Amino acid sequence: MIGALPVATLSARVGETQDVVERRLLQPNLGRLFFHSKEKETPATERARLKELSEQPFNEARKFFPSDSKAAVYWKSAIAKQLSNDNGWKIFVFYTAGRSVLEGYNRVGEELSEFEVRAILAANQGGSSWRKNSGAGGGVNGIGYDYELEDGSLRAKQKGTWLMIFSARLDEYVIAQQTIAKETEAKESALKKIEQQKTAPVSVIGL
Repeated sequence: MIGALPVATLSARVGETQDVVERRLLQPNLGRLFFHSKEKETPATERARLKELSEQPFNEARKFFPSDSKAAVYWKSAIAKQLSNDNGWKIFVFYTAGRSVLEGYNRVGEELSEFEVRAILAANQGGSSWRKNSGAGGGVNGIGYDYELEDGSLRAKQKGTWLMIFSARLDEYVIAQQTIAKETEAKESALKKIEQQKTAPVSVIGL
């Protein structure tokens, strides 16, 4: 189990509506919507942005999210009563059917500490407790996770400066969609081999 810590106002808390999430995050001297202007981008900042995009831990799974999913990005300062643009959190929230199903917290300006991880997990545990994922197949499919609530409702994954918390239902949906995609790919590959087998005798005539 993961012990609880006092929790600062930070997390979007999976399952809440966008209105509730933004009412908490978008407070004066606390947070704002995150916007990136490409007009002022230099070659160096462009490389950094593209590198960050490639390292987002939900990249591979995102294409399997429900079709009505939409993302919002927020900035939350890590300095009390001061909206710092350098030390804080870039928070990616995915909403499905009007409610948050995944939050990705990316620590900016400092290393992500174990105490911050524990505090964010505690903010999302409700009446349950987090446990380390020790299953043999855990994290192989779907989004992948390091922690799971004992009631089975939420999962979490830490990767570098990122911590993601997401609903188990979303993860299972992603796994189901990945399975369908894999089966479709296998069928298409088998049909392609049959076609290649048919055309091979013709294509090598005269060689």
